[in-house]
Formats: sequence, structure tokens, C-alpha cells
Amino acid sequence: MTIAERPIVIEVTQREYKPNANQLLKELISNRYCQGLLRFFVVHPNGRFSKLAIIHALDENGTRPEVERDLEKLVNDGVIKTSVANGIRYYLLTEDEPTRHLVLNLAEFDWRQWQRLDHYYIADRRIPA
Repeated sequence: MTIAERPIVIEVTQREYKPNANQLLKELISNRYCQGLLRFFVVHPNGRFSKLAIIHALDENGTRPEVERDLEKLVNDGVIKTSVANGIRYYLLTEDEPTRHLVLNLAEFDWRQWQRLDHYYIADRRIPA
């Protein structure tokens, strides 16, 4: 290779892990901070928010580390999407239609239905596979 030649650059993209709907539902229901984040984004399905705005909206009694951890978990799971504008990272509900539909349908649940789901998935985790 001479100095004038451009080096060949091969981009390696990491395969995105995407849990199926049942796995995703189990993960979301079993974690109260994920539930809080989802409820927040369901109320504002077309909004985008900075991490600080989300934390201030959800932080109860110093739970900031848990909210931050689960926000990143939802980003990794593909439920929450990020965008950067003016050097600020914003979070918004995914545009992936099946995942978005699942999350928006969870918003229609009343308290009793949430309790049933929570009980169902907690009982499901106790049974060894």
C-alpha cells in the first residue's frame, strides 16, 4: 500500500438484540422503574426528553441510579430510542411499530390489570424451567 492509497475500512455493526414480545413483557412488568418509564412515555408518546427531565419526572426518594439504569436498559431493548440534537441526547418512544403498539396497549391497563400481570409473571418466574 502506498501513501496515496486509501485504506479499506470495514464497518462491523453489532447485531442488535431484540427480545420477543413475551420476553419483553416479562422484563417490563417485573421492574417497577421500567413500568414508571413506560407510563411516562405512554403519556407523552410523541415527545422527546433529556435524561434530566425524565429523572426529575420519575425520581422518588433518591431513586435516580435505578431510573438511569433502567432507562439505558429500555434503550438497549429497543423500547426507547435516542437522538442527539445540539449535543444533547434525547429519549423518545421507539418508532418500531410492534414494540410501540405493545407499549401503548399497556397504557390502557387499569391498576387491577397491572396487578394481575405482575402476579402472573412473578408466579411464572418461580416455576423452574
